[in-house]
Amino acid sequence: MYERIQQLPVDTRKGHDAIFDGSYLNDIPAALKEWEATRVLLVVSTTLDTKSEVIKDLEARLAELAYVDKKVGVGSHSPYADTIDIARRVQQNSIDAVVCIGSGSYSDSCKTAVILSATLPLGFSYEDMESLVDQKRGLAGPENLKSPTTKLICVPTSLSSGEWNHYASGTNSKGKKQHFVQEDGAPTLIICDPRVAATIPRDLWLASGMRAVDHFVETMCSPKFTHEATPYVKSGLGNLLKGLVEYCENKSDDPSSEGLLQGISDCQRGSRLALFAWIFMKVAFGTSHALGHQLGSYAGVQHGITSCILLPPVLGYTETHTDVKIRQGSHAEVLAIFNETLKWNEKSASDAVTRLVGLLGLPSRLHEVGVTGDEQIQRIAELATTDVLGEYGILPPLEGIKTILDTVR
Repeated sequence: MYERIQQLPVDTRKGHDAIFDGSYLNDIPAALKEWEATRVLLVVSTTLDTKSEVIKDLEARLAELAYVDKKVGVGSHSPYADTIDIARRVQQNSIDAVVCIGSGSYSDSCKTAVILSATLPLGFSYEDMESLVDQKRGLAGPENLKSPTTKLICVPTSLSSGEWNHYASGTNSKGKKQHFVQEDGAPTLIICDPRVAATIPRDLWLASGMRAVDHFVETMCSPKFTHEATPYVKSGLGNLLKGLVEYCENKSDDPSSEGLLQGISDCQRGSRLALFAWIFMKVAFGTSHALGHQLGSYAGVQHGITSCILLPPVLGYTETHTDVKIRQGSHAEVLAIFNETLKWNEKSASDAVTRLVGLLGLPSRLHEVGVTGDEQIQRIAELATTDVLGEYGILPPLEGIKTILDTVR
């Protein structure tokens, strides 16, 4: 059912809306007309541009409405080069609105680009962009970044949840991920259109959903999680689980089938709140994320797949060990949401997540992603001890990390 709401239930998101069960072909032109935006930059997925009619149909719809520039493709983890390209196009072409259709790398590049286009002079350089970052913290802003003056519409094609965040990230030429934050840095409008999301490969969608599940579960287990966030997390995780199972159980190859679209819609509604506790309460993620960062960069494993492999053993370890700080009773709360939503009768949070990964048909062991040797395990464990999340004091010692990895060889 079509619904337009404020993106998140906080004062800083007034004027930043989201549409669920929307139609990108209708909602994008309507927004541009409302804003009197006549100069538009499309930043779009290469796959959608070359292997579907999604982008061609939108271009036809916008042809008589606005001047349209188009950038096809953004690299994984939002390379600076792509972000600078977008920002320069905004500046040089006096763009009124950027329309982003793609995954988290696309939305991060576009969020950063509209901030940079307002902050830095015309024709700014790579060095200008990097000079904004506090190198010790890996963070630019909010004080030295200006509010965007260009509207931004995001049409997400994954469940990574980044479009809901006013933080964005980009990867510099040394391969280091830097972060950019501005209180007004969230998209002006997010349009969740299940028909667009239905065009992406099935395994990519499900893996991105598992990443969102990981966000929910690890924030719930954090010692800093408060019951003020419980209603949002319970609703969001419940919708996400329901949607993932609906999507997975739909066997139709027809991207317009009712069951598939309903599953996508439920997932999108659920993922909206996956980062709520982190964004507004600074509740940090835990061991699954710290290990996942390093497994992803060291072995080239997609983040959603890292969650499939690592979240169950992390939950198993924290259930039986006392060298990791977790919130008392958190595992029982996670388990209750899984069992109540999916009508299961699992006995532990670890078992529930393991069952979900199996149901989705995604990898659950390290050897399935090419990590088999003792040296690889040792290196990933060592890297995890220096992960940025380590500063929160909630990770196990090196031997504990190795134990977790060993259980999922």
